[in-house]
Amino acid sequence: MPKKGKKAKAPLSDEEQLLLFQQKLLADEETAKKKERLLNQFLKDKLAKEEHNSALNLNKINTQWRMVLREVKTRELHKDIEILSQTFERVVDCKDSVIKCHVSCRKTIIDQHEKEMHYLQDVFMAMEQNYIDSEYESKLEFQSMWDDLKNKNLEEKHFLRLQLENIVEDLWRRFQDALKNYTDATEDRKIAFEALKVKDEKSSKEIEAQMKRIQKLQEAISILKGKIMAHSRESEEQNQCIRNDKELVHVHLRKLKTQRTQAREVSQENLVKLTLESNATLKALRKIVDKGEKILKLAEICRKFETEEEKVLPFYASALTPKEQAEVEALNQEELTEDLAQVMVNYTGMENFWKRYNKVKLEVLSLQHRRAQLLDISGKLKEMLKQYLDGISVSDEVLSQPNPLFIVNHRSNLAQPLSMPAAQSGDK
Repeated sequence: MPKKGKKAKAPLSDEEQLLLFQQKLLADEETAKKKERLLNQFLKDKLAKEEHNSALNLNKINTQWRMVLREVKTRELHKDIEILSQTFERVVDCKDSVIKCHVSCRKTIIDQHEKEMHYLQDVFMAMEQNYIDSEYESKLEFQSMWDDLKNKNLEEKHFLRLQLENIVEDLWRRFQDALKNYTDATEDRKIAFEALKVKDEKSSKEIEAQMKRIQKLQEAISILKGKIMAHSRESEEQNQCIRNDKELVHVHLRKLKTQRTQAREVSQENLVKLTLESNATLKALRKIVDKGEKILKLAEICRKFETEEEKVLPFYASALTPKEQAEVEALNQEELTEDLAQVMVNYTGMENFWKRYNKVKLEVLSLQHRRAQLLDISGKLKEMLKQYLDGISVSDEVLSQPNPLFIVNHRSNLAQPLSMPAAQSGDK
């Protein structure tokens, strides 16, 4: 049997060549990024090592410089200490001489003070003796003067007593004579006075009885006047109260009329609002019902497109552990108020619906994110394809735009130079 020859490779189509070229470009771009990352990492490590070495060298320089400064400072301090010791010795010598001079002066001052003290003691003794002598003489003189005054006062007192006794006897005699003459002259008048006195007592008793009677009558009159005034005041107060009550009743009646009219207006307004709100609620409820029917129809339509996994497990399980789930429930119970908890209890039947809704929402978001990524990749590929096609064609439009074939001074006007087209042209 004849040997079968090897099959020749079929020529690649333009699309396959474009895909191959795009794969090579992507691979080159990945390698360039890896090299750039490695270079950045190498530079960062080298920079860290240089910083570490510079810090170590700086510490060494600082320590050596500190040692030099310490030696210089110690020499300066030794010189300062020697100078201070010499000055201290000079000051101590001066202080010793001053202390010796002060001690000698103190001894002389003490001797002089003792002499003055002896002199003052002698003077004090002499003055004390003179004071005692003068005090004794003054006491003797005072005693003699006191005796003379006492004798003189006794004599004057005796003379005045005799003189006063004579005057009192004379006045008593005159008083007795005048009393006798008065009794003799007023005997008749005394008898008449006694009679008038008895009559006056009787009349005074009658006057007193009449006064008591008048007083009782006045008290009765004042009581009656008080009663009359009280009755008049009470009647006036009652009349005033009745008039005030009448005024209050009229005012209250007017208020009630105004309130009735206002309540009628408010009730009419409330009725209008109630009718408007009821119509609005009916329209809203109709919209909700239509929306619910639409949701049910969409759910029936979507049920046809559900996968087997969604039909078996329509509700996703929670990603939290039982412990974390318990903590979340405890926090929710602490933060919820009574009204909010009651509302949530009323909507517990919607949990499964919201789970499925959230699952679908997450899938939609992930698909949108994936679509954006794919659109970005597609745009980049279109741009690369356009650059490649511009590179293999020549026209005014192409020359006016960045072109890999237009090279000046070994530099292209592209933002990022492409090496693959040149390699491919070399292969051709």
